[in-house]
Formats: sequence, C-alpha cells, structure tokens
Amino acid sequence: MPIEAKKQTILLNIPLFSEVDKQRFIHFVMKCLTLFNESLFSGAAKLPQLLALMPNNTQSGNATSNDAKENYFNLQLSMLGDSLYISVCNRNPVYQSDSITRQFFLRLSTPPTSELIEQVKNTLYLESEVSDPELLRRHNDSIREEMKRAKKRAAQELSELEEKLEQKRNQLHESIRQAEIDSLTNILNRGAYDRRLQESVSTCQEQQLPLSLVFLDLDYFKQVNDTYGHQAGDEILKKMARSMTQNSRQKIDYVCRIGGDEFAIICFSNTTTASRSAYKVLANMKGKVSIGISLLRADDNVESLVARTDEALYEAKEKGRGQVVVNG
Repeated sequence: MPIEAKKQTILLNIPLFSEVDKQRFIHFVMKCLTLFNESLFSGAAKLPQLLALMPNNTQSGNATSNDAKENYFNLQLSMLGDSLYISVCNRNPVYQSDSITRQFFLRLSTPPTSELIEQVKNTLYLESEVSDPELLRRHNDSIREEMKRAKKRAAQELSELEEKLEQKRNQLHESIRQAEIDSLTNILNRGAYDRRLQESVSTCQEQQLPLSLVFLDLDYFKQVNDTYGHQAGDEILKKMARSMTQNSRQKIDYVCRIGGDEFAIICFSNTTTASRSAYKVLANMKGKVSIGISLLRADDNVESLVARTDEALYEAKEKGRGQVVVNG
C-alpha cells in the first residue's frame, strides 16, 4: 500500500556521502528504538535488510559540471501510524527530482503518543546535527575562537586580579607594620617585641644559633619629664630609638620599645657583638642608660631568658647606672 509523504513523520534525515554515514544512520535507528522503548534485538535482526536497502556506491558530495549527472542520497527514517520505515532518497541535481525507495522496517509494540513522537524526532535531529562532520567542524572552529577570546579575557582578568592582590598584600603588610610600630619612636612596639622574642627563642633553640637579649632603661627619665616637660622627654625617647637603630644590624636584629622609657634589642649574636652595640648606644646617650644583657642557654625558655636579662639590668642600676652588665 503506497504511503503518502504528507501523512508520514520524518524522524531522521541525513546525507549519505560515505560508509561512515551508514554506520551513523544505523546508530540513530537503534537510538530511535531505545527512545520508543523497543527491543534492540528486534532492530538488530532487521539490520541485514536495512543494509541491503542502502546503496553501495556513495559520492563525496562535491558536485562539479563534469559529474553533475551523479546522484546524491539521503537516508530517512520515517513513521506512519505505529510503523517505522526506512527510505533512500535518490536525488538528481540536474533534474532536481527525487526518487524514493521506501521499505517497512518495524512495527512498534505500543502505539506512541504524539508527544513521544515529537520528543524522539527532536532528539534524533539534535544528535544527528551535532554529529554531522561539517557542523562539528564549524562547531569546533567556533569553540576554538571562543576559547581564544576566553583565554584573552581570563589573562586580562588574571592580570587585574594579580594587581589588585598585590595592592591588597601591600596594604595588609602596611597595616601589620603600622600595628607593630610604636608611633612615637617608629620602632617595634611591645606587642611586636613579644611575638618576635617568642619566635626568635624557638628558632635559635631548634637550630642552635646564638641569641642575646638586651634591655635598656633611660636613667632618671622621670626627672627629665618633671623638669623639662613631656615634649623634651619625647625627644629623648626618639633619640634613644635612633641610637639603637643606628648601632644595630639592619634587617637582622629587632629594636623595640617595650615600655615608657624601657627598650630592648633582640640580637642574633653572642654577647660580645651585643655588648659592642650596647656601649655605642650608651656613648650616644651620654652615659645616661642602664643596660643588661644575657645569652640564650640550651635550657632557656622565654621566661628564663627575660628573667636573667632583668637581673643584669637591675645589677647595672645597683652599680650606679649608666653602665652595661652581661649575665652570661
């Protein structure tokens, strides 16, 4: 019984240029059976019939004036009622006419709804379009161009993010620095001293490195404030900080203000080097500083090191101030 084209639904229509297209078509026919919830075994049994229907000689699809009489084929999977049909459309480019060889393929076990038929049709269309070599090439070219643009955008964004990150890092470092700096003398404050001393003791103990702690206390500083005022006292504190900084090793030792007129140097050396710096500070301050020094021992911790340095400073004061005492 002839099948009128207008009554059937074309589920799939792909060009036949090579043997690969036959395999693609068979794959989509099996996909169709799966979508209709049919047994693949039933479809596989029909494959010899399906292959016999397909032409053996396929063309490249690139017609010229010399081969204009060659025919071109399309493979179609169509549906009428609850039956599937396979068709080969033989198109003649000269006469712009089609001849169709159509053959019954399979009757579905359950009549599908119109919604399911539309869903199958759309699924096959989308998958066959994506798998078409020319469309894939164009799609891949488009993806490559988009990837180039995306990489360029990403590189620009990364550069901007790195610049912002560097700015934030600098701001953070500056904030940390400001939080650790004594606003009057511009050297490390008490909080920074406590952290640096803890870290230094731990590091030097683990690596068996020399560490000396130096305590410095301005002599009769209260009398200076009472006699000449706090502004004069502030100038002396600034001078003390400058003298300590100038006579300590830059970027090695830590120079700190730990109280009103109390200072400290965390010196990464033996007491000989620490004493040399201490005597220079004493000279610059005209002998009006008491200084105590102690060396980190193997059995020391922060508390014991501080206690022995305090003892040395107290001894310097007891001996008449304005001198250096080393508690080895």
